[in-house]
Amino acid sequence: MKASWSFDVSFTIEDADGSHCNYGNIELSNNQTSFLCFAAGKVGGTKRLTVLTTPGDDYKTEKDLADTDFGKDKLYNLSYDKTTNTFTLQYSDKSLIYRNPYTDEKLYVRLSGSMDNSGSTTAPTKGQISAVFSRAAYTDYIPVFVETTLLDENGDAFPEGTVIQDGTAVTIQAKVKNGYENGGTVQCHLQLSDNKDYPTAGLSFPATAEQTVTIDGVTVSDVNITGEGIPFDCSPTETVITYRAVVDNPDGAAVTVGQMMLDDFFQSKRHSGDTLIPPIELVPLDPDKPIEEQGEAGKDYHYTRTPANENGWNNADVSIVFFPGDFSEFHIVDNKNVTDVHYLTPDNTHKAFTDEQAGKELGLQAHNPTTGEMSTLKDDTVKIDKTAPALTAGASGALTLTDGLAGVWKLERYDAASKSWVTAQEYALTEGNGAASQNHTATQNGKYRVVDAAGNASIAQAVTVNDPPAVTPSDPNASLPDPEQNTDENGLTHAVITDSMQEYLDRQSPLYGGCFTLEDAKDLFDARYGFSSNVARDDGLVYLYTIAQNGKDVTGEGVNTTQAGSFTVTCVVTDADGNTTTVILTDMLIDRSAPPVVDWGADPNPPVGPSFDPLKPTPRPVVKEDAETGKKHAYIYDTVTEQVKEPGAYSGKLTAAVAKQILAGRYQFGTAQGDGVLNYGPVTITVDGGESSLNTTVPGSCIISQTVTDSQGNQTTVYLTYNLIGKNTPPAIDYNPGDETVEPGSVLASPEIIEDWQNGTKYATVKDKLIQAIFDPPLSDGSLDGGELRAFLQNRYQFTSAQPDGALKEIRFVITQDGKAVEAIDTTRPGDYLITYTLEDSAGNRTTLFLQYKLVLREVESDLQDSGNISDGSGHPNTGDSTSSGWRHGSPSRCLIHWLLLGLALTALLYTFMRVRQMEKQEEQLDEII
Repeated sequence: MKASWSFDVSFTIEDADGSHCNYGNIELSNNQTSFLCFAAGKVGGTKRLTVLTTPGDDYKTEKDLADTDFGKDKLYNLSYDKTTNTFTLQYSDKSLIYRNPYTDEKLYVRLSGSMDNSGSTTAPTKGQISAVFSRAAYTDYIPVFVETTLLDENGDAFPEGTVIQDGTAVTIQAKVKNGYENGGTVQCHLQLSDNKDYPTAGLSFPATAEQTVTIDGVTVSDVNITGEGIPFDCSPTETVITYRAVVDNPDGAAVTVGQMMLDDFFQSKRHSGDTLIPPIELVPLDPDKPIEEQGEAGKDYHYTRTPANENGWNNADVSIVFFPGDFSEFHIVDNKNVTDVHYLTPDNTHKAFTDEQAGKELGLQAHNPTTGEMSTLKDDTVKIDKTAPALTAGASGALTLTDGLAGVWKLERYDAASKSWVTAQEYALTEGNGAASQNHTATQNGKYRVVDAAGNASIAQAVTVNDPPAVTPSDPNASLPDPEQNTDENGLTHAVITDSMQEYLDRQSPLYGGCFTLEDAKDLFDARYGFSSNVARDDGLVYLYTIAQNGKDVTGEGVNTTQAGSFTVTCVVTDADGNTTTVILTDMLIDRSAPPVVDWGADPNPPVGPSFDPLKPTPRPVVKEDAETGKKHAYIYDTVTEQVKEPGAYSGKLTAAVAKQILAGRYQFGTAQGDGVLNYGPVTITVDGGESSLNTTVPGSCIISQTVTDSQGNQTTVYLTYNLIGKNTPPAIDYNPGDETVEPGSVLASPEIIEDWQNGTKYATVKDKLIQAIFDPPLSDGSLDGGELRAFLQNRYQFTSAQPDGALKEIRFVITQDGKAVEAIDTTRPGDYLITYTLEDSAGNRTTLFLQYKLVLREVESDLQDSGNISDGSGHPNTGDSTSSGWRHGSPSRCLIHWLLLGLALTALLYTFMRVRQMEKQEEQLDEII
């Protein structure tokens, strides 16, 4: 009763019909035989708030209660004020004050309730009395820890800078008081705190018999800080309590004391936590921060340890490096074998762990023997696994993952799109360790690997469980070719299906409006095919379309569908896993009126007949419409010139049978109708206007022809002029029928040939003319030089030596304009040029080509069209339609000259002499120009 206090109770008092008493109260007693009762309710048959003594029911004071004061959860409070020495009873909104009749310092308290029906033999039919204790506390008491200090064993302060080492006897001094102003005195005990937030660490305490405790300088016997604690009176006056302890801190951690004041009656607690000796932290170097930001080695950080790779594991050697400075020793202790200690010093700062191990538990601590300072002890566990785990693939995607040390952590799948490994399945770890084996069923195609808890990865394995996207034709009666299927290095499957279709050109209503576009490709595939995914978890598909024609990607511009030809639509369908199915659809656009086409044969050196250059274009056809049938008829004109061989080629005679073999080896015929149907007509040989074989032992010429007819009645006829020239003939010149500057079917004018009567050398001159319109931009960037013109001549003409060796060499190449030599032809302006080109064979025979090259403005083009020597709108010149036989033996002009020479020998000799002299003079003039 040295301090003020208060009790709070929640009463539920329901009146009972006919009851004599129904109340709750708190009773005080100094002897537990007589009581001072503070009652609320129906007391002695009356509803009142009263103070009475029992036994004897002596009512001291009271206050009436109303019916509204009864009911549930009514607040009841009994308090004591030490200053006035009075009790105050409050209930509902009523209160009583009563002076304390006791002189005792201690009283007993009892909470009770009572219901009776005195004088009646029947129990009440209703009524209730119940109580819920809420709170009991001193009201003028605030326990305060003023200060806790660590002193030496004599109770004196430690000199500044003293290192308090392990095993040192110390004194702990606690200053406490009641912080309530003018508060009372409460009997308390000082104990070690029972709250984990206020720990006592690094200390041991002597037994009670050996303990020395003082309170305000007075020694108190048979008490200790441990157990029930040290009893004392907590008053507003500061109380100083001391007790002894021993520093027991081998780990170098913080030395702390947790204390509490416990009041003896209400058992209220006030906790205090104090650090008596701060720790000297052992600081590692942070591998994730720049070293220059971490201060001074040996002072701001003391060691470094190889960081763990994953989950506390390393998959390589682990090194611990000591940085001397504040400490000169570094201890590495095996916690499971304390005799296994590694000492690092300034002369030996490195310790490496190289063996695989499941977990070596270490204690790390630094020491300064000079000052006695000891760092905190850090626990570390070295776990090393250098061995990769294993992945075994079984049927139907069954995978077995194993690892004998760190354990299985993850199954990863390679994502080809992001080019990275992604987690397919992660397994739970226990303290960083995985299970030795796990099973998994793959549902995705891909490349898989297992990763153990140390981060080691197994060899990747391709696993295939799903087919690529399926494709079916929309037409149930149609079928598709079998796909070509392969599995790539990532386990993804890829199928390729090659399909084709035919469509016929419609001049009146062009296919796809005249242009096949990307939208048409999508619509075509939607109507023609159905695609489905074989990936159960995700049936999504991605489509990519491309269009190509003649080896060129034309997806952007589309395909012109008004012209015959073919193009391909490629659709790549990709499922959610990256498996693909590619459909390559070739669409053939067929012109029903297109005649058969001709291309070079497969072998440029055919078994029968002369060789050809497959890189040069084939002769351009002349296409006409048959007046009777309305069908198209193409005419192909080609020329071959060869020397007469000994013995004669083809056993001396070129027959129709041989000619058939020549055509079969030299050409390939194809139909534009897409059905492969071609009817080959007979091969004929025409010599001097009549059908006959050709004698190949002497110079001569023939025309080999054949007509091919397609399923629609369109025809193509090939005319191959086959020339044989003798050794006494100068080099021959023919048009190259495949050159774009040569009009199909054109032939050069007959050459003028002169023989030197003294040595028999032959000189030939050939004249040709080409009229070229000026274009913008101009040809060859405005200038045709000698190299370009030589290449032009080699493409426009065919030069053939009559000698067995076939050799020809250039004797002269001159470009003149207005009689003056120039280096190049200016293609930006009108002009007349003469190109002189002379070739000589190995026998000294020469042939000179005089090509008149004329450039005109496009404005005058129409005036020259009728000449047959002006280029067409595409820049391709016409070369006339001369029917002269040129070098061909047996032509009327050639035979006429032959018989005139025989009949007039002297005249011919004289003419020859004069003509040779004239040609030599011309050459001298050309040399002067050059």
